[in-house]
Amino acid sequence: MKKNFLNKDYAYKISVWFAGILPVWILRSIAKFVAFCGYLIFDEARNKVKQNLTQIYDDSKLVEKTTRKIFLNYGKYIADWAKLNHVDIGNLGKWFSSFQGEEFIKEGLSKGKGIILLTAHLGNWELGGFFFSYRGIPINVITAQDDVDGLAEIRENSRKTRNIKTITINNDSLFFIDIVNALQRNELVAMLIDRYEGRKGVEVDFFGRPTSFPIGPVQLAKSTGAAIVPAFIVADENGKYKAIADSVVEMEFTGDTREDIKKNTEKLVRIFEKYILKYSDQWYNFTNLWEKKHE
Repeated sequence: MKKNFLNKDYAYKISVWFAGILPVWILRSIAKFVAFCGYLIFDEARNKVKQNLTQIYDDSKLVEKTTRKIFLNYGKYIADWAKLNHVDIGNLGKWFSSFQGEEFIKEGLSKGKGIILLTAHLGNWELGGFFFSYRGIPINVITAQDDVDGLAEIRENSRKTRNIKTITINNDSLFFIDIVNALQRNELVAMLIDRYEGRKGVEVDFFGRPTSFPIGPVQLAKSTGAAIVPAFIVADENGKYKAIADSVVEMEFTGDTREDIKKNTEKLVRIFEKYILKYSDQWYNFTNLWEKKHE
């Protein structure tokens, strides 16, 4: 997948360096200015965001307004991620205004089989690992192999300093053992699922369009008994963040593997649609999710 205009290792390195010497309000202002320049200059990225939003909204003016906000908010996302690399884990609570749905995390963990924490490219997903580590809840982040080695290293090192384990999906199957072991330790295993490019997905309607989603979460829940909880970290109107955990999604298994995967994935996608609609100006997908359908 082609990287968006700011998803480069140099952008993150520069942001982290500046974050060490600048207050957050200045850092955010600079990042938003750079992101706004990107909005004006990078036609391809801007148009792809618009194409995604047209699946949600019929109002062209709203699409244009939301696209602009997405670019500005993405600048804030990078600035805050960079700044938090310099914040002691004990002070992380100051960045959050609330934790909605904490009871669902407790419910999921009470079963003793771990939680499959599903999220989207919505809000500040990298901050999610920081947050749960701050709360003393062990978390593992599943990530695909990044085609920008420097960026993958930056992110993994950032997680390491917060006691967040990274599990990288690769060509061998050893990563699956790491996932199962983490769940058996009753830990969180977090993964992004709203942008899937694999060949073994299940196709369900996403904002009215057939879209491929990974089958792994449902299969993993069936084989391990782990709970599935959708969760998101989104910015609020006061410049802080709120952690949101939705209710534990009850999986239904009838013995028809293909149909079970489809129906359970549809449940998850309906929840994702709800939060993406609510926080659409924080949905950072700079690639057209449905582009292949036009080919």
